[in-house]
Amino acid sequence: MNKALIDLQRNSKATCVIVRTDEYKKLPSVISMKAGVSDSFLFAGVKPPFADKVEAKSKTNELCYFVITGIDEISTERQDRYVALVKDREFNGYFLPENCIIVFTVKDNLALKNVSPQLYHFAVVAF
Repeated sequence: MNKALIDLQRNSKATCVIVRTDEYKKLPSVISMKAGVSDSFLFAGVKPPFADKVEAKSKTNELCYFVITGIDEISTERQDRYVALVKDREFNGYFLPENCIIVFTVKDNLALKNVSPQLYHFAVVAF
């Protein structure tokens, strides 16, 4: 994992990082969520379920990392739910803080081929 490359994405619009699943826990200030969560969980309520945790980490740390694990394990249609989060840094009316870096995880190098082309377009591979 190339942490320096990951940290360069700070304050960048329309970008995300892809790392191996077994490496993301080396990052500090992580908020994680599985990519395969249901739509009813993801779109329930006024704010997304991850919003409060992201806000708390972003206020107490210089950088925080919102990690969505196992993006390669779900269909491309379900992956595309996260395109607006990356492209606009917005999800269901909630805007990510400036110091939050979006990180997706994949099993290994071969699993990169399973990442949605729309999502991969915005990605920096950091391994």
